[in-house]
Amino acid sequence: MTKVKYLTRQTLVRSTGAPPYTISYLKDTGRLPIYKESVGKGYPILYDPKAIDIVRDHMKNQSR
Repeated sequence: MTKVKYLTRQTLVRSTGAPPYTISYLKDTGRLPIYKESVGKGYPILYDPKAIDIVRDHMKNQSR
């Protein structure tokens, strides 16, 4: 298995089951580690793979 360097928002949604607005909220509040910021319209924000654990922890805490 190859080591993933970065993730897009869509891959975060698929791998965590979180809605896209949750990913946007966590990014806007500065909780998600960003691998590379977008350089403009049409270029995605690239997230660090550690973001999966952060999103899952957030979703787990929301279900309490």
